[in-house]
This record gives sequence, C-alpha cells and structure tokens, in this order.
Amino acid sequence: MKIAYIKPRFLNEKRVGLLPQHLYHCSREDERRFERDYGKSLGISDEAYGEGAGYSRESLFAWADVIYCIKVPQPQDYQYFRQNQTLVGWIHPFGASGRHFREHCAEPKNIQLFDVTNRISTRVTQRQIETLNIPRDITHKNSVIAGYASMMQATVLRGGITQNDRVAVFGGGNVAYGVLKFLASQGIDPLLRRRSTIDLVQQEFQDYDIFINTVEISQGDAPIVTLEMLDLMRSTGWIIDAAADTGRAIQGTRATKIEDPIYQDEQGHTFYVVDNSPSLLYRESSEAVSEGYAKNFWFKPMSYWYSDFCIAP
Repeated sequence: MKIAYIKPRFLNEKRVGLLPQHLYHCSREDERRFERDYGKSLGISDEAYGEGAGYSRESLFAWADVIYCIKVPQPQDYQYFRQNQTLVGWIHPFGASGRHFREHCAEPKNIQLFDVTNRISTRVTQRQIETLNIPRDITHKNSVIAGYASMMQATVLRGGITQNDRVAVFGGGNVAYGVLKFLASQGIDPLLRRRSTIDLVQQEFQDYDIFINTVEISQGDAPIVTLEMLDLMRSTGWIIDAAADTGRAIQGTRATKIEDPIYQDEQGHTFYVVDNSPSLLYRESSEAVSEGYAKNFWFKPMSYWYSDFCIAP
C-alpha cells in the first residue's frame, strides 16, 4: 500500500505525526512518502526521512492509497481526496471536529476512516463502526500534555489561580493527571470529582470559581454540566474543558483555537475549549504521538488493518 504523510492545516498546529527515529518500527510492506517540509516545525529536514520525502501535497493525494494526518483534514483539502481512499488519524468522525469531514467528504467519496485514538480506536466505513484491536492509552503522554497545556494557557489568560479560588476537576484519567500536575506546580489543591459524585457536582456548581472537565462522554449521554447549572454559576466563573468535548460534556460549548482560546457567554462566564492544546507543547506531543502510532498501528501493514483480523473480539 502507498501511504502519504501530510501536514495538518489547523492554525498553530505544529505537531509532527511521525518522527524519523520511529520509522524503524513501521512495516516494510508499505511504501511511505512525506509532504515537503513535513518535520519543519521541529527543525527536521526532508533528508532525515530518506528518499520518500519532499513531495507536494497535491501529488501525495493523487498517489496514495492511504492519507495520514494527525488532525482531521480541513475543507480546502476535500477536493483532493479520491473515491475509495483511506484516512488515518485523530478523526473523531461522529464528534464536533470530524462530523463535517465525514458528512461532506468521507461518505460522498466512500473514504474508509481509521480513527486511531487514545481511547477506543475504530474503523468506519460509511456509518458502519468496527472496534480495532488496538490497546487504550497508546498516546497517553499526549493526553497528559493536553491537560497540562490547557491549564497552562487558561491560567495565564485568567491572570493566575489563587488559594482562595474554589477549583474542581472532573475526571480521573490521563487528561486529569496533566491538569493536576499543573495545579500542583501552582500550589493549588482542587476538589476532585467523578461520575460517582455527579450529584455533588450539581449541588456545588454554583460555588465554583473554576470548573475543569477532563472527560469525553458518548454521543447521546447526558451532559456533565447543563445549561441550568451554568445559570447558577457565579458570573466570574471559568469553565475549562481540557478534553475539548465540544457541546457534549458541557452543554452548549463551542470549540476554540490556540490563537483565540476563550469566549464569554451573556452572563459573563468564560469558556476555554481549545481542541488541540497539546500543540502548545508540540515537541513533547510529537514524540508521544509518533511513538504511539509507530508501535501500535504502523508496525502492521495496511493489509492487516483492511482485514477482519484487526477487529477486536
């Protein structure tokens, strides 16, 4: 199979999805080509990727069976996808970030999607979803970075966090660990809340100065924070969605970007919902993503991922 590695078009997205030092993990059965300046953000030359580097973006779309992009492609790339191609990456085809691509490009062109994530990885053909035999936490360091980086940027924008602020962190996974690492560095001891204490969150919410979400919920699940809860929150309150579960975990939220990371509602609440915050620490994140994909996905040839052998029992 012919696999093309292209750069994401997200503003301020500087992560590199596959680093030269991890190429040796990748299956030799497939041919790999890289977009020109693929590793430029990290100071990596095309020569470091060997003879397969330095290609134009358009030529790669025309050549490849499989496109890999660390983030879901943006609309300006839709025209380049061919019928029956394959896309690999963080696609989230049924979430806020990937739904537009799925509906306006993947489904019309019958593009098969491999959504390889830190949670449950799936193969999506039209609307048929199959769970891949890939372990969880393949890029857990990136999730930790997401929590840490989100708090780092949001705290600066807020002007800091003090010991008098009532801070609550919802969740207990990798993103939460990153959030807690940052808060510990600031000497902040937050309230720790989980799904088992959701009733307590509802009771306390009006007293929070900062509420930090670190989990994603499934499509159709009840939100963790409802519009009614937000109505009760003090007007100076901050909502930081480190998981960037846009519009779901916290009802009514919209995604924000690194260059424009916060917004306020009519009541004065401030929201931070940056959907690629690890790119703030793109060197560390690139290392985690590249190693995770190389050792858990690219180590197998694409023929394996197209087969039934890759489907989890």
